[in-house]
Amino acid sequence: MTWDWYSEPAEAGPDLARRLRVDRTATLTKTRYVFRGDGRPLQLATAYEPLEFAPHTEEERRSLAARLDAHGIKITEVVESIHTRVPEPRESEVLDLSAGVHVLHVERTHWAGDRPVETSDIIIPGDRFKMVYSMPV
Repeated sequence: MTWDWYSEPAEAGPDLARRLRVDRTATLTKTRYVFRGDGRPLQLATAYEPLEFAPHTEEERRSLAARLDAHGIKITEVVESIHTRVPEPRESEVLDLSAGVHVLHVERTHWAGDRPVETSDIIIPGDRFKMVYSMPV
């Protein structure tokens, strides 16, 4: 698998402020990814982190857990909310979706105790994948 990415500063705004428990005017690092397999786009992801955790090198970008661990922060929980929806025009174009194909939208937040430390929106073509979960009891 390969990926392209681009990072830029972004204001939190109301939704991300709620998800990350920061002020609406807080500046975050916004990173957009396009993941590919065999050259075909498989998934889009947009991740948001407080500036203090932003990756600076390609190696840091590969592991959120390792990067946060370097700051003395341990991820204790990952929470996902998943729904299906009609793709936005840009998503259809980048993912090369056929007309009528919906996407899975995964809203994922990494937590360190009671603090959210990263949140992301992951967009997956509904005609190419299925979600499988295992929940130990």
